[in-house]
Amino acid sequence: MANHLPLKLATLAFFLACEVVLMGGFTRITDSGLGCPDWPGCFGSMVMTTDTETITYLQERYPEIHVAAHKGWIEMIHRYIAGGLGLLILALAFLGYREKEKTANYPYLLSLVLLGLVIVQGAFGAFTVTLKLLPNIVTLHLMGGLIIVSTLMYLRHRLKRLALGDSSLIRMRTPVMIGAGLLFAQMILGGWVSTNYAGWACPGILSCAPGGAEVSYDFQSGFHLFPEVGPNYEGGQLEHGARAAIQMVHRAGALVVTVYWLGLLWSLVKQGVLASRKAMHF
Repeated sequence: MANHLPLKLATLAFFLACEVVLMGGFTRITDSGLGCPDWPGCFGSMVMTTDTETITYLQERYPEIHVAAHKGWIEMIHRYIAGGLGLLILALAFLGYREKEKTANYPYLLSLVLLGLVIVQGAFGAFTVTLKLLPNIVTLHLMGGLIIVSTLMYLRHRLKRLALGDSSLIRMRTPVMIGAGLLFAQMILGGWVSTNYAGWACPGILSCAPGGAEVSYDFQSGFHLFPEVGPNYEGGQLEHGARAAIQMVHRAGALVVTVYWLGLLWSLVKQGVLASRKAMHF
């Protein structure tokens, strides 16, 4: 592949996508998800105001949320970075259209898939705000971000191989694909923990109550995937038993993923795969 611009853009887009995911996490842990209750602007503007009188007025107009300049800015910076990522992916799709006739096996369809993903992701970003942090929507938004990061990583690897003159497709062994699926599922569980504010439901390593007291785990409520639309879900709506159930399932998932990957890595080391060029295809 003579034109290395797509590879450079894909590399930049990959790191920017990682930043968007990290910024999304920072937005959640600082309770800034509703820092701007509208979309795509912030209280009708593309920048968050810092004027004290205006903030006081907005607090009176939006009594259901805590209006704070720093929360609005955190949310808007997240949107600015995501917007820049969208423009990069649009540029990748345009370059892909131009390159597909010049370069054999150019991953043009992958560029189009990315463009579709980022459009859907933008819609989920809007729904996250307008539906007041509805847990299933926020979790889907997180999943979308992870899928975009993974797809960009794959696109970048394909473009790098094309730049080196290798147009063959990348193959992954079934055990690795299973491990990747388990890891992705664990990330989804982590998102469900976060969106339901269940992170501090279990203070102990093996228990969810101080002093070893009994906890009535409510798995049905904890994993009700279609919660009511309308309430403000900032801070969470679930009782302790439901949050504890979510937290313990997440911990169990972490144990399964850790054991599986340790076993898989041990197997790959014994086979000598990681020490050879075959590692590119494991």
